Amino acid sequence: MKKLVKNSVLAAFGVSLALSAAAVHAQDKTVLGVALPNLTNPYYVAMKKSFEENGAKQGFEVRVLIADNDDAKQLSQVQTMVQQGVNAVALNCVSSGPCVASVSELNQANIPVFTINLLPDPEGLKAENLKVEQAVQTDQKAGGTFIGQQLLKDIGAEGKAVIGIVGEPTSVSANTRDEGFKEALASNPNVKFVALVNGKVEETTSLKVTTEMLQGNPDITVVYSDTEPAALGAIAAIEQLGRSDVTLYAFVDKLGVKHIEDNSILKAGAIQEPARLAQIQVENIKKFLDGETLEPVIDSPPLLVNKDNAGETIDKAY
Repeated sequence: MKKLVKNSVLAAFGVSLALSAAAVHAQDKTVLGVALPNLTNPYYVAMKKSFEENGAKQGFEVRVLIADNDDAKQLSQVQTMVQQGVNAVALNCVSSGPCVASVSELNQANIPVFTINLLPDPEGLKAENLKVEQAVQTDQKAGGTFIGQQLLKDIGAEGKAVIGIVGEPTSVSANTRDEGFKEALASNPNVKFVALVNGKVEETTSLKVTTEMLQGNPDITVVYSDTEPAALGAIAAIEQLGRSDVTLYAFVDKLGVKHIEDNSILKAGAIQEPARLAQIQVENIKKFLDGETLEPVIDSPPLLVNKDNAGETIDKAY
């Protein structure tokens, strides 16, 4: 009996030592918190995978939290990261304005914050004197410009177009895309913008609001979508209404590129590379934590896709 007790004590002591060793190991590992808006958009699925794979390559323990498109939930998740004492946070905002509060939480905890893709409102950051170590993003304006230039080429320098936008008005990135698109078309006085609806970066919502926009504005000949899921909803709306006279130009994902290749409704678009953005961010977070100075912003240009190059660029889309 004494021997059994002794062995049990030793076994328990061994387990305790193993757990202690594991705890020390976990504490020794640099923890990177990643806050993403959702996993319903394939864009963020690709980004999540890239953060995990590239984080592992850089020796990070990567903890990803998904906000389900809820600003309050994202703030709560950031607060959880603060309580856990993560070493750095990569933050992809749900919405630009409310996201400022998440940056504030991290600044107060002296946890370096790096923003990606959809960034916090710059005026809000400035007003509260908040700091982001580096922002990594697609050159959103360039993407809108590329698409607008393609439309201008398609209709001709003096061609006519009545345009409705399926946008995301609360997003700085989406608004910047719209700005580039409009500026590219400003030289043509026969191009008119008549409507803007909020697709909320959701296919089902975009189907509904695009349908309503086209019904309320039967003179629309071009729909422009500044997000990928909204583009798919817009395609469905145009098809269901039988509006063969309406074409679509949009930011697109892999499925969107396939539609461009078919070249029936969707004529051209711009693709982003979320996996590449995450890789850049992880590598630069490692550099920062190792003491290097970073550029405040990295703009990664998107790629214009039209009927001529859709077939050869589809593998580059997420």
